[in-house]
Amino acid sequence: MKAAAHKEWRRQVQELTRQGMPEAEARKTVRVSVPTKPTIQRHLNQIKGDPRSGGLPEGVHVPARPSPWWHEVNTHAFQSAFIDADRAFTNWLESLRGARPGRRVGYPRFKKKGRSRDSFRLHHDVKKPSIRLASYRRLRLSTVGEVRLHESAKRLARLVERGEAVVQSVTVARGGHRW
Repeated sequence: MKAAAHKEWRRQVQELTRQGMPEAEARKTVRVSVPTKPTIQRHLNQIKGDPRSGGLPEGVHVPARPSPWWHEVNTHAFQSAFIDADRAFTNWLESLRGARPGRRVGYPRFKKKGRSRDSFRLHHDVKKPSIRLASYRRLRLSTVGEVRLHESAKRLARLVERGEAVVQSVTVARGGHRW
């Protein structure tokens, strides 16, 4: 959706430059709304439906459900990906404008096998705590179950017991063939 909005913006800028307007002025003139995380989340919820409850909401027509397994995946994994996509586009646009300090940031790309580490984030739901320590070496995650930790969480467990810390999110990463 974001890439489609950017493509539309580029098309409109090219159209104005063909009509004789300078490119710098055309870039400032053209305004295309780029969908943000809430818009994309609503769209995903509409098209994914839920095969357990009878399918798609009233009035939504999709030729074929894109992925029937979506209801099995923790919703926080999708939300963190949408947040990351928002941040990537914001960084890129600020870099183009010169508003972002540091080196220039390129156009956002999808993660590609071999280019980056496979990982996903799960966030803590405040209303229904789903991430908690089962022991010093195990963490209980919703929809996943117990996961062995890379390091001991003895210090973290002590801080949680004293009320000085709360587990809010967890990043699950793959190393080799193991998550």
